[in-house]
Amino acid sequence: MSDAPEDAPEYVSKIDRRTALAWIGVVGAATAVGAGVVVYGPKVGGERITRGYGTDPKLTKPEKAPWSRIMVQSQLQTAAMLADFILPATAAAPSASSLGVPDFIDEWVSAPYPDQLNDRPVILNGLNALGGKVLKASAAGRAAALKALPASADPAAQAFWKTFRHLTIGAYYTTEAGFKDIGYIGNVARTSDPGPSAEVKAVLERELKKLGL
Repeated sequence: MSDAPEDAPEYVSKIDRRTALAWIGVVGAATAVGAGVVVYGPKVGGERITRGYGTDPKLTKPEKAPWSRIMVQSQLQTAAMLADFILPATAAAPSASSLGVPDFIDEWVSAPYPDQLNDRPVILNGLNALGGKVLKASAAGRAAALKALPASADPAAQAFWKTFRHLTIGAYYTTEAGFKDIGYIGNVARTSDPGPSAEVKAVLERELKKLGL
């Protein structure tokens, strides 16, 4: 049975493990420096008892990532709705879900790094709470629930909103579509350098005069 509302498409994974793992590194610098061993697990008597999972995953063989994605379909569906509420499709740019942002969120909360472990309950609990309001709601009810989230007085809901929004925007604007949306063109060779504009030159002249130069 689909978790998607009748008037909304079911979310289908858009990106593979390699892309998602690389995305984590770009967005949050989540991977340890170099290929260090990350140790995590429960503490017993002040000692952390675990063997860890070994070295960081090799992006040349992402199918062997040492952890599994943990989000279930209802959480992915809710993540897609919220991501598109934050960054909907426009005439010039695609929606967040169409670029695979829910897959990135899934990879983020599934990774066993300290920042991701801290965010995991915030994101998963928030998605579960929001999902109860939007997955079975009408289009109007769904829109109302999404609009109410940023203004919620509940500290847990606020923490979820801020964390999810930060991750969504951070992920979106590291994609080619995100770069294009903000007009970033990267290192593009130019045949000539027009120099500073007249306005910039005027400001510079004023500041130089203040300094007596």
